[in-house]
Amino acid sequence: MKNTLSILILNWKDVTNPTAGGGTYYTHRVAEYLVKKGHEVTLLCPNYSGGKNEEVINGVNVIRLGNRYTVYLKAFIRYLKNLKGKYDLVIDEINVVPWFTPLYVKAPKMAFIHQTTKEPLFLELNKLVATIIYCIEKIGMLLYRNLAIVTVSPSVKKDLMNNMISGEKVTIIPPGIDLKGYDADYNPYRKADFPMVLYFGRLKKYKGIHHLIKAMKYVTEQIPEAKLLIAGKGDYRDELTKLAKKLGLERVVTFLGYVPDNEKISLMRKAWLLVIPSIKEGYGIVAIEAAASGTPVIGTDTTGLSDSIIKGRTGYLVPYEDPKAICRKICEVLTDDELRHRLSKNASEWGKRFEWKTTLSRFEEIVRKVAATNVQG
Repeated sequence: MKNTLSILILNWKDVTNPTAGGGTYYTHRVAEYLVKKGHEVTLLCPNYSGGKNEEVINGVNVIRLGNRYTVYLKAFIRYLKNLKGKYDLVIDEINVVPWFTPLYVKAPKMAFIHQTTKEPLFLELNKLVATIIYCIEKIGMLLYRNLAIVTVSPSVKKDLMNNMISGEKVTIIPPGIDLKGYDADYNPYRKADFPMVLYFGRLKKYKGIHHLIKAMKYVTEQIPEAKLLIAGKGDYRDELTKLAKKLGLERVVTFLGYVPDNEKISLMRKAWLLVIPSIKEGYGIVAIEAAASGTPVIGTDTTGLSDSIIKGRTGYLVPYEDPKAICRKICEVLTDDELRHRLSKNASEWGKRFEWKTTLSRFEEIVRKVAATNVQG
C-alpha cells in the first residue's frame, strides 16, 4: 500500500460555513490531521453565500459546488467528468441525504455517519418534506451495507444496526477535545458567584432549548437568583426570545450569541451546570467539553447523550420534552453543594479521556485499512 494517499471527502458543509456544527468540525480536524501525516485531502461540499468556489484551508483542498440541495447531483457529475480515478479513497459523510457513492464510485470508499436524522427532521421540516427525506435516508442506507462505516457513539451504532447495517461493519470513534486548554483538575473557585445554568450550541428547534427555558420558569420559583445563559446562534433564536419574554424571564435568560472558541472554556468553567435538552445528538461533544471544564451536564436520555453523560456520575439524563423533569434535576444540582462538587470532579476526570490525538490516530488507521482494498475507480 502507498505510504501517502489521495483522499476525497464528501460532506454537506465545510468548517467555514456559517451553519457548521460539531460534526463538521470533527471532519475538518480529521482532514487536517491526514494532511499533516502526508496525505492529500480534498473536501467537496456545497457553497454558501460569500463562499469561494475553491480554496485551501490548512492544507485541505476545498471544492464548493452548488448549494445544499443541488450539490449531490453536481458532485456526481464533477466526479465522473473530472475526479474519477484520482483518489485512493472516498469518504462519504452522510448527513440526512446520502451521496450515493456506492452507485458510481469504484475506488475504495467508506461512510462516516454522525447520526440518523428521523427525529430532528420531523421537528425542523413540514411532515411531507420530512417524510420524503427520511425515506431517502432509510432506503439509501441499504446501499452502504457492504462498506466500512465510522460513527461516533454506541447508540448511533445501534441506530445503524436497526437500519439493517451489520454491527461488524461499524467502528466507533468518538470525537476529541484539545486537552491543553483545560485544567488538570476540577477547580471550584472558577465558578460564577451565582447559580449559572448554561446552554451551548446551535439554536435549532430540535435542540429543545424551548423546553429548557420553560424549565427555568419553574427553577426560578425555587431558586430566584438562578440564571440561564444561552450561547450560540441559529434560526430559532427569535422564537426563543419571544418565549422568554412571554414567560417573564427577560432578566433570567441571556442570549450571548456566537461565542468564539477562546471564550468557550472560560464560560464552561464558570457554569454550575450545562443542559442539553436535544431530541437527538450524534455524541454531544459539548457534554465532553463541559465535563473537561469541571461542569456536570443534564441531558436528554437519547442517542448520543446517553453515551457522553454518565448518569449519576457526571450528570443526569431526563426525558425529552419534560420541563418539570429538567427543573427537578437542575434544582437538585444547584442546591446540593456536595453533590455538585462530586459530579464536577467526576466530570473533569471523564472529560480528560477524550483527546484528539487518540481519535485522529484511530481514524487514520481505518482510512489506511479501507484504502488497502486496492480497488481502482
